[in-house]
Amino acid sequence: MSISVAFFYPKTGTNVHKSYELLEKSLSKTLSFYYPYAGRLNKDGCSVDCNDMGVELSHVRVHCPMSQILKQPYTHAKHVVFPVDQPHGHQKGNLAITQVSHFDCGGIAIGGCISHKIGDGCTASNFFNNWGVLTRDISATPSPHFVGKSIYPQSNNPYVISTIEFEEPTYLGKRFIFPIDKLNSLKAKIANESGVQNPSRTEIVSALLYKCAHVAVAGRRSTNFDSFKPSSLFQVANMRQRLNPPLSQDACGNIISGYFVKINNERDINYPKLVSELRKEKMKINTTKNVIISEVTDSLEKGNTPFHSNIIDNFFCTSLMSYPFYKIDFGWGRPARVSFATGPFNRWFYLLDNQSGGGVEVIVYLDEQAMAIFERDPELLEFASPISNI
Repeated sequence: MSISVAFFYPKTGTNVHKSYELLEKSLSKTLSFYYPYAGRLNKDGCSVDCNDMGVELSHVRVHCPMSQILKQPYTHAKHVVFPVDQPHGHQKGNLAITQVSHFDCGGIAIGGCISHKIGDGCTASNFFNNWGVLTRDISATPSPHFVGKSIYPQSNNPYVISTIEFEEPTYLGKRFIFPIDKLNSLKAKIANESGVQNPSRTEIVSALLYKCAHVAVAGRRSTNFDSFKPSSLFQVANMRQRLNPPLSQDACGNIISGYFVKINNERDINYPKLVSELRKEKMKINTTKNVIISEVTDSLEKGNTPFHSNIIDNFFCTSLMSYPFYKIDFGWGRPARVSFATGPFNRWFYLLDNQSGGGVEVIVYLDEQAMAIFERDPELLEFASPISNI
């Protein structure tokens, strides 16, 4: 799989030919620090040949103003800025591909698909951030470092997940914004009702999204439980600061784990209780063993898959807050919009810092029927607003 992200810069005043040369030169320099991305995946699927084959960088002309793309309510309309039709898919041996899109209005979008085998969301944000730094100052010296034996247990028989061929997704990705004043109100409400001291933005937002999405996916309001189906939320956790000793944010790799909360019956559809359960499970993450991969591989070896289940609805939340996505600057200032590609994942939430800071921007992926219910949920709309334009 690839992590696929695009950055939109409405007014750059940059000559197309000049921008091509500048971005190509800075990308080449970036790859000297993030060298695995310039290699190729070996046939075994679990190792990389760091042969310096490079990364494809294409330039395309998009014959419309950028605003026409950004005002579309769903994220799949923005796939034009990615270098492939299915940005989340495996890129046939390439570990990174990139595209620069030039709009008629003079705006530029930088889109890229980089392999999740090499690194997680933190690694991806650092890659694009350092590409921006080197575009502004080619003499800069980023300091990423790839962790290996110091973190991951070595095995003669590594557990490898084969490439999964996904059908064209029918899921919708829609953006919502939680303004800082609404978040503060929500924090005070939850602290009082749940007993959780100083609830985090991730806790209160992910719990609310989960509750509302659970009801939406069930296709009925919370007062009707004739066909109740249990569900779970898997919250991805960045382990860099949780390890002993901790790692810096410059550490590259899939340094992640996570924890579950579940809705087993109608009594569990309780927002303050979900926040309390998230806090409880987060505190249980045990850094004395290798939780980064042990729970995931244990589950897979038992034949469980986190993406499809007939007996339980699985939801996933990835918090990218504190990562510098909205600070990535190629010399044109900060992006007006950061967008992720619609992928084969249903019931998925991305959380980001919003442009102005303090608030939270979320991207919710649901099927069309569930999204129609979710986006009208009164409890959600009390604290969040859908956003569709620049």
